[in-house]
Amino acid sequence: MKLTSEQVKQFNEQGYLIVPNFVPDNEIDEIRNEMSNILTNMNIEDEINNTFQTNEQDRNSNKYFLESGDKICYFFEPDAIKDKKLVVDKGVALNKIGHALHDLNPVFEKFSYHQRIKDLINSLDFYKKPLSVQSMYIFKNPKIGGEVGIHQDSTFLHTSPLTTIGLWFAFEDAIVANGCLRGLPGSHKNGINRRFIRDKDGSGALVFDPKENTDNYDKKDFVALECKKGSVILLDGAVVHYSEPNTSNISRHAYTLHFIEGDGSAVYESNNWLQRPDPALPFREL
Repeated sequence: MKLTSEQVKQFNEQGYLIVPNFVPDNEIDEIRNEMSNILTNMNIEDEINNTFQTNEQDRNSNKYFLESGDKICYFFEPDAIKDKKLVVDKGVALNKIGHALHDLNPVFEKFSYHQRIKDLINSLDFYKKPLSVQSMYIFKNPKIGGEVGIHQDSTFLHTSPLTTIGLWFAFEDAIVANGCLRGLPGSHKNGINRRFIRDKDGSGALVFDPKENTDNYDKKDFVALECKKGSVILLDGAVVHYSEPNTSNISRHAYTLHFIEGDGSAVYESNNWLQRPDPALPFREL
């Protein structure tokens, strides 16, 4: 599916774009069935200590997170675990699974490299050689799915110059009640002023640079990006966005992909948290 000139204009002006009816129901069913299989085969005991929280301090010095760029890793909601024991049902315990589903799982790979996505990305006339760098399946389960704080994707997946674009696929309706995305229109035009990097001291710690976040955003200025199941939201890597906790009784499953320019005109920073150290599994062209 190619974007119209009006859609491209809107994306360039706002920094985000909602495209409805992008993913057919049967493909969503296939992906969700595969995710059910993954969850069934997950070893809770092996993963229980790898809690992921979507606030800043809890990402730091997390070896499991640091080494997840070329693996399929499991990240729990913080409220799902107490005293190293699961205190909620396994089916709602996870925050997300990432970050190489698109390269390591055949079902997700088929979806992630589909011609439909290639046509969408190419219609932006932005990339010469788009590389897929990251994927995440996000659960946002009812009553437990946590807030994702105000951020820019290029803070985490930085290139010089900035070339990161994200695709956010709604596998269920995303509404205010279950924690839909919220974007700040036009904020991508200001670039980014903060990065999330591997510490220079070689310790493997992850730090923000600069350490203090001086941005002072008013949540009233953000737009709720509500969308129906099967929609995709395009996100410029510099657009400011976040999501509230899911306080409803319905989940908000989604899948994300992130791309960068790979033709040599942009540099993917060596101190970005996400790396592919194995030459046998490089970032692949879309």
